[in-house]
Amino acid sequence: MKFSAFSLMQWPEDRSQSEVFHNELEQLTRAESQGYYGAWLAEHHFSRYGIGPAIHLTAANLAARTSTIKIGTAITILPFMHPLRVAEEVAMLDILSEGRIEWGVGRGYQGHEFDGFGVDIKESHKIFYEQLDVIKLAWTGEPFSHQGEFYNFDELQCFPNPIQDPAPPIYIAALSPSTIEWAAQNRYPVLADQFSPTKRLERNRTLYRDTAASVGFNPDEAPTPTLRHVYVGETMAKAREEAAAGLLWYYRSLAQVGSPGGKANAPVPENYSFYRVFGEDGFNPDKDPDGFLKFLFDECTIVGDAAYCRERVSELRERIGLEHLICWQNFGGLAHEQTMSSQKRLIEEVAPAFA
Repeated sequence: MKFSAFSLMQWPEDRSQSEVFHNELEQLTRAESQGYYGAWLAEHHFSRYGIGPAIHLTAANLAARTSTIKIGTAITILPFMHPLRVAEEVAMLDILSEGRIEWGVGRGYQGHEFDGFGVDIKESHKIFYEQLDVIKLAWTGEPFSHQGEFYNFDELQCFPNPIQDPAPPIYIAALSPSTIEWAAQNRYPVLADQFSPTKRLERNRTLYRDTAASVGFNPDEAPTPTLRHVYVGETMAKAREEAAAGLLWYYRSLAQVGSPGGKANAPVPENYSFYRVFGEDGFNPDKDPDGFLKFLFDECTIVGDAAYCRERVSELRERIGLEHLICWQNFGGLAHEQTMSSQKRLIEEVAPAFA
């Protein structure tokens, strides 16, 4: 089983922006020497929820600091960039990292980000599909032109080209059943989210496998990296106590900016209708904080001592066929030292059981 580290560059009130960047890059760099498979970076804009808006820059910095660890994007939000620029930047990253890029992409979901960039969130899925087609053509190294609904250009040729053949692995951020089906039909592996309870991850994996089989695609050829909030503490009690404040900070910040309807809580667009399920799941960190934390600990996180964390990883492997766990260990303002300790415990006391 593969274990990777994760960074979203959250900005709690008790530290500077500079501390966020330097601490999280140190954590990701240390992950290589500790034996992690990969380091994944998230993109967000315009809020403390995440201040890493240019993850290709961060990935280039990380590539220069490391030599073997895979560098993933989780995710590059395509509608906010021109697809030719994305193709050029990711190809450069692949060269600079000597072929270590694993490219996760998606259409985004935070309405205020679309508002900021002046992109119509109701068109995000169509924009995304067109962009992905353009990028894959750009990476062939051959001249091409494109006449589409959102992008039009005459014949050109993109340089540089990725060194991975034919391109870096492409993963699709998939939360809704419709996106999961689309990914399976188009033979893309998916990135599973940190929000979903295990039972939903099970349903999603079954849907993916069934859809893949229906188009003659072997789903075992498409790994499903799964993101979870992970914290490996000295004891169960200390782990839960230390993680609680960070989880509440994270979900409170998400509640402020995470709706596809935007900060004004406008109605959720129909092409994001699945996001309404979070209200049904009780994702409200303030209505009953203790009950909310219990729900997270039971259903959505891996938080406890090493023995408990081994049990949870084993359960995920059994229930969803987990083969790659992306471990988010610095969520919501956990201290740098706590994150570093959790990273070390996970790789030394949890990961060996799944070698």
